[in-house]
Amino acid sequence: MGLSFKVAPGVRIRASSRGLSAGVGPRAARVHVGTRGVGGSSGIGPVSGYSHLGGGSSPTRRRTSYGPTKTSVAAHERELRAAQREADIEKAAALEASLVGVHRQSFPKARRAELPPPDDVDPEPIRKRVEQDAGIPALIAELGGEGTLPPRAADPPPVDSYDLMRRHRWEERQGIPIFRLRERVDAARRADCAAEAEARQEKTRREEAQRVEQGRLDEIWTRLQNARRDAGTRLQLEIEAEEKRLSAARAAEQAELNAEWARLESNDPMATISVLESAFADNESPAAPIDCDGGRTTVVMQFPPPESVVPERKPALTPGGKPTLKKRTKTEANSLYLEALGSNVLATVKEAFAVAPGTRVVQMLVIRRENEGKQAGELSAIFAGEFPRSEYENAGKFDRPGATVTAAPEAVLNLKGQTGKVSPLSLSDRPDLELVLEQMADGLQA
Repeated sequence: MGLSFKVAPGVRIRASSRGLSAGVGPRAARVHVGTRGVGGSSGIGPVSGYSHLGGGSSPTRRRTSYGPTKTSVAAHERELRAAQREADIEKAAALEASLVGVHRQSFPKARRAELPPPDDVDPEPIRKRVEQDAGIPALIAELGGEGTLPPRAADPPPVDSYDLMRRHRWEERQGIPIFRLRERVDAARRADCAAEAEARQEKTRREEAQRVEQGRLDEIWTRLQNARRDAGTRLQLEIEAEEKRLSAARAAEQAELNAEWARLESNDPMATISVLESAFADNESPAAPIDCDGGRTTVVMQFPPPESVVPERKPALTPGGKPTLKKRTKTEANSLYLEALGSNVLATVKEAFAVAPGTRVVQMLVIRRENEGKQAGELSAIFAGEFPRSEYENAGKFDRPGATVTAAPEAVLNLKGQTGKVSPLSLSDRPDLELVLEQMADGLQA
């Protein structure tokens, strides 16, 4: 038994009790290099064969080998380098696509919230409380349990006349000798009369006790029915009161939501800035609303310098048509940076229009922290422009975000030199934006 594993496309390593061996190529025509020397195998379906490819004058002599040849190792290294190069090319292409595709993501549009109807009132908790207050459980306990029919007192047990007769006869015959038969007969007659009288009396007493108990049960039953009737009326009133309370609470909450929506539709500064701050909280390029005036909302976005955004190499093809990575020229790097900047600006504008229905125009100011030249470490403005809702609400449709933001109304962008480098703006003729930049710089330093 051995262990075989794939280390690269078309390359497998096998470890067994005979040592290590490497297999290169498809199963139909694979070359094996290992301690057994160099050999070849071929296989189609379940059938495979192996032949030794070692040299020598005798066909039965086998060349001794102690590991992969330099040729096989070099081929393996070439395979690994090719796989790594392919992965690097794919990674570079994916990164470039992500830089210029930020504005294509979707943002759910804000809509006026409509609360669902109030939940149905659960009558059981109210019922239990009302019945407890009415004393219904205690009355039921007095009756010995729940019942749908009026209670009936138990029939009195029958009087045991024979037992009474025996007792009275025994009492009457006490002291009369057995040989005085006449006296004993008279005593028995008197005893039977007394027993009969006591039996009638006991029966009357038991029947009277039954009537008393029945009266007590009837009185409790009447109180229970009255309590149930009153509890039913109170239950209905309390359910109706709870329904009104829930409806009123829902109406009050809906009124607050409607008022909040009205503030958003009118581009109220507090409401609009609040929803925009929440929407921008997870943006890759930090953004913050700083002002609302009429239907215009001003947003400041911070974007990193080119060295932190643009990858040094790009996917390309060799003269022979093979994929490779090639170093970007300065012009290409600056062009990709402008596209990435434009994509993030459009994404921020698109999100602002999605969550702030009262905003008709988004004024964008993009700043960055410089890391080169005399301005290294300083905060500078690199773009300013205005974006009307009618033209940029669906900003994901633009294929060239860099050119799109450059052509925006009131756009200010400084592309320096023949390479088109995005450079800091001079805001001397825009005192409003210059003041914003100064306030942002002070805020970031605080």
